[in-house]
Amino acid sequence: MNDAEKTNRHFSVAEARRSVYELLSGFYLDLPDREMVRCVFDPDFEKKLCAVASAFETGEMQEGLGLIAGFISSFKGGLPEETLRRIAVDRTRLFRGISEKNSPPPPYESVYREERLWGESSINVYRFYCKVGLALPDTWTEAADFLGTELDFMRLLGQNEAEAWRDNQSDRAMELLRASLDFLRDHLLKWVDPFCERMYRMAELDFYKGLAKLTIGFLKYDSHFVEEQLKEMPSP
Repeated sequence: MNDAEKTNRHFSVAEARRSVYELLSGFYLDLPDREMVRCVFDPDFEKKLCAVASAFETGEMQEGLGLIAGFISSFKGGLPEETLRRIAVDRTRLFRGISEKNSPPPPYESVYREERLWGESSINVYRFYCKVGLALPDTWTEAADFLGTELDFMRLLGQNEAEAWRDNQSDRAMELLRASLDFLRDHLLKWVDPFCERMYRMAELDFYKGLAKLTIGFLKYDSHFVEEQLKEMPSP
């Protein structure tokens, strides 16, 4: 494989990873609405799930995708308004910590690592964002250490890595790839597993049970994948 072919492969991999992080972050950041329900039940969404399944085959991811597919099949003939209501109620209960008995603690890194909001973890996450030197989206309205925000930061890293490969800026691309691995190891994988375990156990809908499995399964897979990818690249 020549250098151009390797660069194209790295670009394609970065784009594939970016697309998964975009899918995941959207489900945590965006409030459910009619458009979200329409997209979930669109045949193209099922095709996207199949593409993810074929590209990233791990046990937890396969289980998560199966649960989401089962949800789509079960609710496909229902009233969109009722489906939206059920999704919105489950999301609020799972992401906002409204009940100690029926809700997991809300998905903020500082809550899971320090048992409080706006802790040192929040500050360290924001410092990491600034250190990498990317323009952060104006659309972020959640705290820096909210799960959706952290996943969207991974999307941003993947997007900029892909652009660097496309522009033949290999040093910058590798810098962003190393940042992805550091952020996974130092932040996401330090706390997301216990949240996803609780989310899976407490979710009423298979949609959110599946999202829990898909999220942690992909994060574990991606950490290993990026580590192996970096090993194959020349040292700076």
